[in-house]
Amino acid sequence: MKKAYVDKLVSLMEKDGLDALLVCPSEEMKFLIGFTTTMCERFQGFFIKSDGSYFYLCNLIYTGEFEHVFGDLRIVSWFDGEFMTDAVCKLLDAEGLLGKKIGVNSSVPAFWIVELAEKSGITFVNARPLLEEMRIIKTAEELDNLRQSAAIADNAFHATLGFMKPGMTEGEVKEFLFAEMTKQGGVNPWAIVGAGPNSSFPHYRGGAGVIGNPDVVLFDWGCSYNDMCSDCSRMVFVGEPTEEQRKVYDICRRSTEAGEEACFEGAFIPDIDKASRAVIDAEGYSDAFFTRLGHGIGYMGHEAPDIKTSNPRKLEKGMSFTVEPGINLLGRFGMRVEDVVAITENGTEILNKVTHDIIII
Repeated sequence: MKKAYVDKLVSLMEKDGLDALLVCPSEEMKFLIGFTTTMCERFQGFFIKSDGSYFYLCNLIYTGEFEHVFGDLRIVSWFDGEFMTDAVCKLLDAEGLLGKKIGVNSSVPAFWIVELAEKSGITFVNARPLLEEMRIIKTAEELDNLRQSAAIADNAFHATLGFMKPGMTEGEVKEFLFAEMTKQGGVNPWAIVGAGPNSSFPHYRGGAGVIGNPDVVLFDWGCSYNDMCSDCSRMVFVGEPTEEQRKVYDICRRSTEAGEEACFEGAFIPDIDKASRAVIDAEGYSDAFFTRLGHGIGYMGHEAPDIKTSNPRKLEKGMSFTVEPGINLLGRFGMRVEDVVAITENGTEILNKVTHDIIII
């Protein structure tokens, strides 16, 4: 149990006028209590009350597991033979929470909330921003783990460059990349490997595409190390790129570097987006850059702060996030150069060390 973070949440809850917070199985729950479990249709979740007390509410099917994992976590349970909404309302009534204002995290199923709100008089509100604020500033240890996670991703990519050949499928390359990250101590590896037209889809999830010669291949990949995530994107050209591909890659590279140069303690986040986007806009590709510039990263791959024009916030020491402008010419090819950036005691640090120079194999 991360008691210091629970206490911080209680303080944030007071500012937002919340009587309690509900965190369902998720990375957020794992962060707070060191454990998460299978999510199903049965109501369950970790409740933190405004007085600083907390408990876990679940069906009896999960009670034994939680009692095994935790010796000191108070658990209140309900039985499948009961109507779920009635049973949960009864338990929340005993906790003094009926008719109160409760914040929920992003993994709480909507059908639970709709039914409970109708029967209990509870007002449920979005508490994702509050949970993000809890850990938006990384500790020195967390920054070290982010560095190591980035190094694992970098090294695995270098190994994959020596493995990839024309004729391989995207999936074969992805599996090799996963194995390399795992071999070096990374966990939960993930990747996008998109060849040719597939590189133009920012969140492409296929794997059947075959790498040609010549070809352009998008890599977007990462893993976790001590629960801290990495995220990097690079382009790999098989054979000589066309003149247009070289031009678009150079624009993306310059856009990334312009964004990173605009990152420093106290920088206004919309100005970072503007600096990066201006490079692409000036070359006439503004319509092909239709994503935000970046996202926060830490215990989750996507967390606060978002790096975009609509986030009127300044960078603070301890924040970590990506800078990843892209030009996506849908159905033809896409380009993206992405790094994780951290604002540290020593200034701005780019955690990924893979070259920004064009990569040709």
